[in-house]
Amino acid sequence: MKVSIIIPCYNTEKWVEQCVISALEQDYKSFEVIAVDNESTDGTVEVLEKIKDLYPQLMTGSAPNIYRHSWEEPRNVGLEMCTGDYVTFVCADDYLEKSYISKCMKFIMASPKSILALQSPIRNIRNGIPAEEQGHLYRSLDEFKKTALNKCPVNTPTVIYNKGIYDSGMLETYPEKYYGAADYDLYCRLAENNIMIYPAPIWTGYNYRWHEEQCTWGMHREPIDYDKLIQEYWSERWKLE
Repeated sequence: MKVSIIIPCYNTEKWVEQCVISALEQDYKSFEVIAVDNESTDGTVEVLEKIKDLYPQLMTGSAPNIYRHSWEEPRNVGLEMCTGDYVTFVCADDYLEKSYISKCMKFIMASPKSILALQSPIRNIRNGIPAEEQGHLYRSLDEFKKTALNKCPVNTPTVIYNKGIYDSGMLETYPEKYYGAADYDLYCRLAENNIMIYPAPIWTGYNYRWHEEQCTWGMHREPIDYDKLIQEYWSERWKLE
């Protein structure tokens, strides 16, 4: 099965080279890497061009920057470009261990009909130093829903989706409503359609870099608590005991 690795890029000149090369050097047998720039104002595009000189298999694209703290625009361009059976979206300031995709696909291929989406723990990188691992574990869709009403139970950049979910129109997001929290709403809508994001119990090789320029911190500074809006909407819709 072919895996498409889509890397949305916005002002990640300092980190994008390590990220993209770590994706290009995966040991999995069939994959493609697509880097989509989101109107960066630094040297991100120039870095991507240099990488492509060394790795001509790298696919690149561009997307307009419309929504605050969001990667939805480049994500959607990448989805239009990709040809894989599975797809994942990697943050351009993070990086992958060489066996990351292989380990994730081993979980998926153990039960491909039931595991339509997979997430795995992240290893936090703080000040350039590997730190603690962080993951989510739940045993059922109901447990996932209950957790989702209090916090987002998904490590967003680690999710690998069966492309059929996208082809069925179920990866649509609403950044115009939720901006950078649109992925949180997406996970709830997938659960509404009986699609559980299977949680891998072990770290498979995703390195998550913490720094002050992250979209995460930008969302925290927003005057509206978008996470709370999502929780209130789904709490009313699900009315769980």
